[in-house]
Amino acid sequence: MPKEMISMYRTRSVWTRARPVAGGFHQVVASQVTTRVVPHIGAVSRREWNALVGPDAFYTTHGWLDGLRHSFGNDPVVLAEDHAGRLLGGVPTWPGETDPSDLFDLTRMLPGLHIPAEGWLWLGPRRGTQNALVGPAPGTRPILGPLLDRTLALARSRGLDGVVMPYLPSRYALLLAAAHPRARALLHSADTLLPIPQGGLEAYLAKLGRRDRHRRRRELRDLSRSGAQTAWRPFTPDLQDTAVRLITQNRARYGGTPDESWMRRSIAAQRAVGVLDDAYASVVTRDDSPVAIAILYGCGDRLHARYFGFDYARHQPAGEYFVALYQTPLQHAAKAGYRHYHLGISAWPSKIRRGAELVPQAAVILPVNGTVCSDDQAAEHNAQAVRAWRAIAPGRPHAYGPAWSDWVSQDTES
Repeated sequence: MPKEMISMYRTRSVWTRARPVAGGFHQVVASQVTTRVVPHIGAVSRREWNALVGPDAFYTTHGWLDGLRHSFGNDPVVLAEDHAGRLLGGVPTWPGETDPSDLFDLTRMLPGLHIPAEGWLWLGPRRGTQNALVGPAPGTRPILGPLLDRTLALARSRGLDGVVMPYLPSRYALLLAAAHPRARALLHSADTLLPIPQGGLEAYLAKLGRRDRHRRRRELRDLSRSGAQTAWRPFTPDLQDTAVRLITQNRARYGGTPDESWMRRSIAAQRAVGVLDDAYASVVTRDDSPVAIAILYGCGDRLHARYFGFDYARHQPAGEYFVALYQTPLQHAAKAGYRHYHLGISAWPSKIRRGAELVPQAAVILPVNGTVCSDDQAAEHNAQAVRAWRAIAPGRPHAYGPAWSDWVSQDTES
């Protein structure tokens, strides 16, 4: 085993264990933080890790990370512990990759800053586009410096240029960047979040503007006229072959691999570690044959859309995407206790027209030496990014939630 996997890297930092009391949190214990690298998430207690995962952090749960391990192999995890070995927080790592999507190419993610695309240690789950910090909020802040130091040491030991944690919501990105004087938080994307009304689909439609509401009802009518039927059900093993076939067709259509083994391996791994215990399938059928499927994951009061597939080899689309990913889940999700629906980082205008809110995401970048840009350059980049995102839907105030105010001070045109 490489030394980096077994060595202990100790840093002096005061971590305060907090417990809730009337009126806020009370500091009760201070101790030295120790950081170390373990070879994979399987070396960490599932119970201890998940106890530190927030309600909006499904893709950093132990189960999701363990599913990735079963699919793609071991990725090291950096841990922060107290002197007694109790877990205080952690951050997964992975080597990054290039693919046609450019989702993990810093040069394309942050144009104008001239950041090299390669040479970075990536933090967060492999190919994660909705990242979060793992730690005992509000006691997270004091452990972030030691965690960053340890990830930076890991990057240095591999001859890399530094570390990057992308796709972080504002509060996480600003907190992490503040933990190191050379780190920079740079806006580069936006998640889409749709509130799930308790009244189901009709309550959702009632909240839309008149034109958008008429369009959504027309989508339902058009699908009904095509003879299609919809179903909402747990994602059980009998659906696996259909899901693999249809999702692979969709991925191939948009530049992904036509090889079904990738998707088959991923689903098998997720079922093995229990991730699919809380997964749903939104299925559209024609003539009793599935033509479209969406796979969604439940975590707390949040629902996460992850995969969509369609039988392009045999059928022409007739609105199945929108019904499978919007109308059908919204009809059923509230009954299961879900209140927030994460739709992902693509097709923003279409999702906004369907009532979604944009949630800003930033990358925190920390080189081994120096900085990727000055404070002034970071502020200017973020100001331009805010203006660009606001231009996507200028007449739809619902599209911009309170998290954008975290960057308002940098937007000179606000």
